[in-house]
Amino acid sequence: MANERPTRMTILCLLKKNGKMTAKQVGEALGVTSMGARQHLTAMEKEGVLDSEFVRQKAGRPALYFKLTPRSDKFFPQQYNDLIINLLRTMEEMDGRDKIGQLLDQRRKKLKTQYESRMNGGGTDERIQTLSQLRDQEGYMTNLSDRDGSFEFVEHNCPISRVAHEYPEICQQELALFRELIGLQVERVDHMIDGGHACVYKFVKGNGNGGCVHK
Repeated sequence: MANERPTRMTILCLLKKNGKMTAKQVGEALGVTSMGARQHLTAMEKEGVLDSEFVRQKAGRPALYFKLTPRSDKFFPQQYNDLIINLLRTMEEMDGRDKIGQLLDQRRKKLKTQYESRMNGGGTDERIQTLSQLRDQEGYMTNLSDRDGSFEFVEHNCPISRVAHEYPEICQQELALFRELIGLQVERVDHMIDGGHACVYKFVKGNGNGGCVHK
């Protein structure tokens, strides 16, 4: 995507955050016509980074939606997935799967120390906002919103997605990390490795660690 890369990177980010969009929706977000957006989308589909499908609507004709393909992953932050996977596989062959769990447990503890050093105490709201900022800086493309007595914490990108698919234990460790850092009931309501377009966490206000829900 050498030509007009900034526009097309914006389109990639829009689709990363929204899951799927029509040319009209993309055009409105970019401030261009539907035809102009479709030209970009069609070109990106030919390059293999997008796919499209018709989706039946409640009224009228089916609408054409565009979504990312796995080939788009290279345009988003990744953390040496191939190297990490190979190292973990070697460790598993040498010492068994339990050793992987021990390693990921140590990773969680180190991340907790690093994050807490940046939180400087603070109340629950402040700590969640800091966590969102830290994860965003690490390439998770986070959004945070306050909804009906709970915080919705969304990660649109996973820099370790390939590792997580092979070693989902890392996802459980990150869920535990959020619980320990914030001290609220935490539920993961959507998950990339289960087919979701984002990892979505719900932090329930007014509940302590004892009621944490793991999925």
